[in-house]
Amino acid sequence: MNEATDLPPSPVLPRLTDRLRRGQKVHVTLFGSSTTEGIGASSPEHGFAAVFERTFAPFVTGGLTVINRGIGGNGAQEMHDRLSGVLADEADLVMWQTGSNDAWQGVKLETYEDLTRQDLMTTRGTGADLALIDPQYCRMLEECAAFPPFVPAVHRIGAELGIPVFGRYARMKSWCAELGMERDELSPDGLHMGDQGYLLLGEAVARWLVELTGAPVGAFAHGG
Repeated sequence: MNEATDLPPSPVLPRLTDRLRRGQKVHVTLFGSSTTEGIGASSPEHGFAAVFERTFAPFVTGGLTVINRGIGGNGAQEMHDRLSGVLADEADLVMWQTGSNDAWQGVKLETYEDLTRQDLMTTRGTGADLALIDPQYCRMLEECAAFPPFVPAVHRIGAELGIPVFGRYARMKSWCAELGMERDELSPDGLHMGDQGYLLLGEAVARWLVELTGAPVGAFAHGG
């Protein structure tokens, strides 16, 4: 028997996985821009953070705390400038939503990548697990000539640093096809997600985390 190959694979999110398995309290910080803040939702309880928390909480037997550190319009530089608040959270998981605003700001792709990579590595130094969420599929970003390279850039950073990436861009396209929805039904103002988009996103991200940590997913009520 080859002991090395018989060992279970290392979890993608080791700290989160360990705390879930031990039934310990879990602290998640959501860090990003308008999606994290919930701009476009009819009320805070219909935004991404609230849907995510409601959906993920039943799988955290020790209790779940979610801090929403989303500020609309933030790019990599603005997120860098307020990183100290994220570090002070001492979170078990930092969910990092990124890549949507830098194209609008005229930030060079390599500048975005370098700064984001640096801040992710700094955050990892606290012992937190990290997960990325890539940009949204919406009319206004599709019309921005500088935008297309930013989606693969998020995935490239994730691959380089061993950080899982939730592919929101591809998921939103698939929701449109699978659910017979128009793109603007998910982002009614052409940029920010609405209630239906946040419902699908919050539930899908929570399910994705449960799958990554090996917990059962049967209790999820909605698709996504």
